[in-house]
Amino acid sequence: MSVEDEFAAGLASAEVQDAVDELAREVCEQVKALTPVFGDRPPHRAAPAEGEIGDARNAVHVEPLPDGGRRVISRDKKAVWIEIGTSHMPEYAPFTKAAAMFGAEGGPSFSSTGRDSMADEGVAYAHAHLRAELERFAKLSAEGAAAHEIAAAARDVRQARIARSAAFKAARSRGRRGR
Repeated sequence: MSVEDEFAAGLASAEVQDAVDELAREVCEQVKALTPVFGDRPPHRAAPAEGEIGDARNAVHVEPLPDGGRRVISRDKKAVWIEIGTSHMPEYAPFTKAAAMFGAEGGPSFSSTGRDSMADEGVAYAHAHLRAELERFAKLSAEGAAAHEIAAAARDVRQARIARSAAFKAARSRGRRGR
């Protein structure tokens, strides 16, 4: 038996699979804990725009992978909005935060193949720029900066969100050409 065969057999053992399952469950529970539920944060409306209260949180689950691994995933369309934010919603990033708590690196994947969407340089740059603008806006707001400085920072955040959206669209169209 070769070293590769022994390694593969070890990974397929019940003990390893149980440990992988347990870790995936822990990560899943952490993501659920970090995922906001409609109504627990402002603005308070009578009902969510789409779906039922708690749909996004309840959609987080563990899926087995063909190679024996596990993926914590959500098929709810609001998951992307919650993860990276929109012009009307802040970035909560429950998947990114949970992954960091467990020592993972890299960005979230928004593709059906599991390809890391943040691996695209344009998307990564635009996302980093947006985070920097959000931090600058938060700092100015916390320090009580002049109104014109806060307004300019808010405008920069909106522009950075638009640029990130354009980068995602460009990366998505590049991915489709390869099919």
